[in-house]
Amino acid sequence: MDKGILLQRVSFAYHKNIAVLSDINYVIAKGDFVGISGINGSGKSTFTYLLNGIIPHQIAGILDGRILVDGRDTQTAKTADIATKVGLVFQNPDLTLFNLTVEEEIAFGLTNLKYPDIGRRVKEALKMVAIKGFEKKDPQSLSVGEKQKVSLAAVLAMDTDYIILDEPTAMLDYKSSVELYKILRELNRRKKTIIVVEHDTDFLWKFSRQIMILDQGRIKTTGNTKEILSKFDLLDSLGIKRPNINF
Repeated sequence: MDKGILLQRVSFAYHKNIAVLSDINYVIAKGDFVGISGINGSGKSTFTYLLNGIIPHQIAGILDGRILVDGRDTQTAKTADIATKVGLVFQNPDLTLFNLTVEEEIAFGLTNLKYPDIGRRVKEALKMVAIKGFEKKDPQSLSVGEKQKVSLAAVLAMDTDYIILDEPTAMLDYKSSVELYKILRELNRRKKTIIVVEHDTDFLWKFSRQIMILDQGRIKTTGNTKEILSKFDLLDSLGIKRPNINF
């Protein structure tokens, strides 16, 4: 498989004999909009760390199986090479914002990976997330929603084909959450592959096309989002909120 992300019989444990993910087989097609759901502790965040090489290059553990991004094995490829393909926006933006200005924050990864046209990329990324003019602001002075947009802009500036967001609405109010998902929908229309870990099934119902539900580290079900989220008995048995289908 040359295009897309492929996971083949992937299992991972942070410590011996305590598996967080077990026997994961999954394909994320190029250009798709995929939601990942499940209750707390089901392995959702760990799953995202597999996709851009954080596991095993930065987080140690016991990893079995293969993860291929456009045909490249994340275990053998250089971390920098995977970073140019797969961008990750963490749940809490404060964990990743440490520069003095928004401009420096977005330029940080670009500079380290020696991207060209850094100034242009920063301005275009800020425009895409609707915070143009924030270049000289202190990231710590921003609202949580604005910080999340800065984190997303840092990924957009690198122009990665795959954009992963881990619980992006967990710290946002409703208005900011809707704004963020509208940005993601537009990015998807521009052929970016969007992968969202999300507990709020209302957003997955409206915006994602495919869904994977994890339960105790295993894939419980996958498929078309509306078909899967219409199975209320399944959602109830897994402790997952029923979506508001009129959302």
